[in-house]
Amino acid sequence: MDSRKSFPIIGLAFLILVVVGCGVPATTPTVADTCTSVPPTSALIATSTPAEIVDPTSSPKKMLLLYDDDGSRDGMAALLYLLSYPDISIQAITISYGEAHPKLYIQHMGCVLDTFGISDIPLGAGQDMPLAGGTPFPDWLRQLSDNFWDYPLPNADKTYPFQNAPNLMVSIINQAPKPVTIFLSGPFTNLAQALQLDPAIKGNISAVYFMGGAVYVPGNITGLIRDSNNRVADWNIIADPQAAKEVFESGLELYMAPLDATHKVLLSQEDILRWRQGDDKANMIVDLYDIMFNTWGLKTAEIFDLTAAVLMVQSESCNFQPLHLDVITDNGPTLGQTIVVPNTDPNIHVCLEPNANQVKQNLNETFSP
Repeated sequence: MDSRKSFPIIGLAFLILVVVGCGVPATTPTVADTCTSVPPTSALIATSTPAEIVDPTSSPKKMLLLYDDDGSRDGMAALLYLLSYPDISIQAITISYGEAHPKLYIQHMGCVLDTFGISDIPLGAGQDMPLAGGTPFPDWLRQLSDNFWDYPLPNADKTYPFQNAPNLMVSIINQAPKPVTIFLSGPFTNLAQALQLDPAIKGNISAVYFMGGAVYVPGNITGLIRDSNNRVADWNIIADPQAAKEVFESGLELYMAPLDATHKVLLSQEDILRWRQGDDKANMIVDLYDIMFNTWGLKTAEIFDLTAAVLMVQSESCNFQPLHLDVITDNGPTLGQTIVVPNTDPNIHVCLEPNANQVKQNLNETFSP
């Protein structure tokens, strides 16, 4: 076994509370074939085909959404949750630098959509490096993302076309008939580059919701790098702090679900059992989380990106607080910290105290109607 898949120096329970879904399955889900035998990166197909707006006018209340993930299991759960909402029209799915190697993981994303008969959402992959500096996710974790956590999916022999993620974002936003919402469940690399390409897109972005940062609680870097001296940063920020800083300073309407919030929303295996009553998307989420629970023997686990997605859909589940946050980009033990700057005009809305019961109720109503 590759030594990067072993965890002799890491507290396993704490590790999984930091990164949901980093386990190798104890049991194999009953899905035929696999999607993990993806061709080498050099064989992946990129395309410059113009993006098409998906279903933009069918309802004046429909949210036009750009979904940007970094290839995490919890991010996949958040996407399946958002795909379950009829009033959300996902205009594009992009993969950023982070846990995933974007050009490889976007193939997994294509497989997932294909599994559910979805073929009209443009796909994008970003660069496999931060804008500047940062701390990369450990290799063993990125390999798990490359392998889609050994979870089998169909269509292993298919290759799905994709575009450059920042270019796709710019195209979608500029063509949208009304302001779009952006959901980020990983580092900010793709969005920061899109803003560099065309700063005017800010005028057609209604809001950006994201999971990341730690405001008044410790960070989670030591969950993956035990000997790190960084006790203040969150992985989604420290992976590319320069990108986060540029987005924080962009003037966009930002809504943040930091570790302060996600620490307060925990699920047990019993909690998700009722989701088996739902559709195939709900059952896939249960499969993914069951693998985690069965492998690591956890009693409860955080649902980082999934919590952030619920807070976007059901904003009344949290009273967002206006704060001014800066991102530390200097190398050292505070790299990636999201630090409060007092007596300064707010630049971000922060959820610190979510209503955990409302979040869970929303998930139950979505996945087991």
